[in-house]
Amino acid sequence: MPRSVKYSLQIRLALSGLFCVGGYSLLLASEYPAVANGEGVSASTVLREMNLARQDPALYATYVEALRSRFDGRFIIFPGRAKWRMKEGLSAIEETVRFLRNARPEQPLTLSPGMCRAAADHCADQTTGRTGHRGGDRSSPGDRLSRYGIWRGPWGENIAYGKTSAREIILALIIDDGRPARTHRKNIFDHNFNYAGVAYGPHELYGSVCTINFASGYTERLAKAVIGCNF
Repeated sequence: MPRSVKYSLQIRLALSGLFCVGGYSLLLASEYPAVANGEGVSASTVLREMNLARQDPALYATYVEALRSRFDGRFIIFPGRAKWRMKEGLSAIEETVRFLRNARPEQPLTLSPGMCRAAADHCADQTTGRTGHRGGDRSSPGDRLSRYGIWRGPWGENIAYGKTSAREIILALIIDDGRPARTHRKNIFDHNFNYAGVAYGPHELYGSVCTINFASGYTERLAKAVIGCNF
C-alpha cells in the first residue's frame, strides 16, 4: 500500500472540514483557502458543476458558447481574472458546443469521502510544483483510491491547474484544448462512472491544482482515526 502523504499546514487547514458516518470521522467537501481573486472552490461546488454538465449538456453548451465573445484570437479572457491560452483556437470551443448539443444526459455522480481524501493526497503532493498523475511515491490514481476504500470497475483521474472557480475547472476539462482524444471530457461524461472525489489546493507553479477522481464503484474504508493522524 502506498505511504500516506504528509500535508503542509495550508493543506491541513484546507482539510479541516470533517463529518461522521457510523461514528467515524471522514473528509467531505472541505473549503480550501481562497485563491488570489477571492473566489473559493470546494469539492461540493466542483461536483455540482460536473453533474450539471452531465445531466444537462445542452444547457452547458450555452456556457461554452459564451466563451466565443471572450476569445481574442489567442486567449479566452475573463474580466479581472485569468486568461486561457488556446492551442486550438476557436475551433476547440465550436467542437465542444457540437459535442454537448449531441450528448445524452447522464446520471449524477455521488461524492465519495474516501475518494476526496485520495484526491487531496495528490493535491498535497503537487503543492511544490509537481504535475501529472504519478505521485511522488510513484503511486497511481488507483493506488491512492485504495488507501481509503475499495474500488470496482474502471477508474479515472482529471487534474486542472491554475483555475479559480468550479465553472472554470469544468469548462477547461470539457473543452480539453490541445488534447485531441479529449480524455478529460470522456471521464466527465463516462456513463460507467458513478462516484467522484474532488480536492483543490495551492500549486507553486500554476497557483492552484484541482484533482478529480472517478470510479464505477467504491466502498469506503472507515477508519477511527481522523485524517490529521497522517501529519
